[in-house]
Amino acid sequence: MKNLLFWLDCTRAYALPMSVTAWVIAFSAGIAAHGNIIYGVIALIGIICVHLGGNLFDDVMDYKNYLRKQKEDKVINIKKGKCRCFRDGQITINKALKVCAILFGIGLITGAFFIEIYGLVVFELMLISGILCLIYPKSAYIGLSEIVIGILFAPLLFSGVYYVMTGQFSSSLLWLSLSFAIVTVTLLYTDFFLDYNNDKEEGKKTIPIICGNKNNAYHFYIFLIFLIYAVLFSGIHAHLLTVKFSIIFLSIFPALSTIKRLQKYTDKEIKNEKEFMSAMNNVQRFIAIFAILCIVSFF
Repeated sequence: MKNLLFWLDCTRAYALPMSVTAWVIAFSAGIAAHGNIIYGVIALIGIICVHLGGNLFDDVMDYKNYLRKQKEDKVINIKKGKCRCFRDGQITINKALKVCAILFGIGLITGAFFIEIYGLVVFELMLISGILCLIYPKSAYIGLSEIVIGILFAPLLFSGVYYVMTGQFSSSLLWLSLSFAIVTVTLLYTDFFLDYNNDKEEGKKTIPIICGNKNNAYHFYIFLIFLIYAVLFSGIHAHLLTVKFSIIFLSIFPALSTIKRLQKYTDKEIKNEKEFMSAMNNVQRFIAIFAILCIVSFF
């Protein structure tokens, strides 16, 4: 048990609620469509392993960058406990890569199981997901990290889980996934916003940095929140989503709370990891409420 907890810490398992929340929405849609529940659970196992493997691989790449900067006598601030297991000497890069291989291997086995049942469609979804997972560690340097995460945790995950449960795609679920993709981006965006100066010094090109300054980045966050509900409204208006999905608009209240919370950091830096987690938990609360309302809409 102690060993398991150690590796859950190293793979940043605290981030799992993001993928599990997305899975629950797609899983609920699959149940509402009388899909195969067991297949949905098997898909969850693969999703969790790939997510944890992706987190660890991301840390491996960040730690390699950290070591390279040290050799160049450049100072790099690694905040929020990032790469702590490496820096404390608890694991080596080689050991971490072996664990990544095991986790990704379980994901591949899960995928192979569904490929045997459904064929090429599942393979294509896996291929796209795999490519995005591998490029994610470098995506922050080319302004694509938020887009990569949004695609992975919404359209791809929603479509994949629903397909293995029902053997078909859903246009309404796909449209809902576009709104949830932006919801997912708000979590990563908040992380990058709070770490604005460090990311800028490191040469990253996150969306907050592309905005030019933190004030512009804050206003772009407000636009993202607006876009979530604009996409949802458009789907209902175009009859891609039923009127029942209007209940999701109740999540606008916790969404406004995230806007108010983020405003505090437009002209100051985050003080410590506790304060950082408090701000992130505020966004996660919004995401959880949004997800619950999505689930309710299916039944």
